[in-house]
Amino acid sequence: MEMSVLIADDHPLFREALKDVVREVFGPDIRLIECTTLAEASAAIHDDSLELALLDLNMPGMQGLNGVASLRRSAPVVPLVVVSADERSEVVQAALALGVCGFIPKSTPRQQMAEAVRRISADGEIYQPPTLAGHDTNSPTPLPLTAEQQAMQTRLGSLTRQERCVLEAIVAGKPNKIVAHELNIAESTVKAHVSAILRKLEVSSRTQAVIKAGPLLAG
Repeated sequence: MEMSVLIADDHPLFREALKDVVREVFGPDIRLIECTTLAEASAAIHDDSLELALLDLNMPGMQGLNGVASLRRSAPVVPLVVVSADERSEVVQAALALGVCGFIPKSTPRQQMAEAVRRISADGEIYQPPTLAGHDTNSPTPLPLTAEQQAMQTRLGSLTRQERCVLEAIVAGKPNKIVAHELNIAESTVKAHVSAILRKLEVSSRTQAVIKAGPLLAG
């Protein structure tokens, strides 16, 4: 079956830029489905050939993350990637919590954007802006941990040293093959560690691990 990628953005120039990025990653023969509204995206999201969907948060009908949530419910297995000019950390984290496979700021240079799409599509990576991997100097003083965060902190304590290293790599957005290389272990061992991490943290996906455990790792 011919592969296709959905590009949903109402800005024609940026849509052209995304088309160039997609062709660079998937090749010139990739089928492109262009949408300019949430209604159009909702109709196209059920295409069986979809490999990826790139979504703008501000096109007509989206209502920000509400549109993302709607598309996620409508097509739970299609990899969704938000490409947005809104780079606030709370927006990025909220999008990831909805189950998207990545959040790419529109300010990202083209080559870096192509690399992000490649890492999401080929490596199964959950991509987030590099600025979120470090400390945000503009962040307010952290609030006391909630009961849920305290429970997650306890679960983090149950990880072995190597499992914690793997988790830290996942939070940093590294795919399994890179983690395997950096830790000098087999990729199959990384996958086994990931399964153990998800079980111990009582989460069902890498995305949930990033969202719920990631902010606690620096503590």
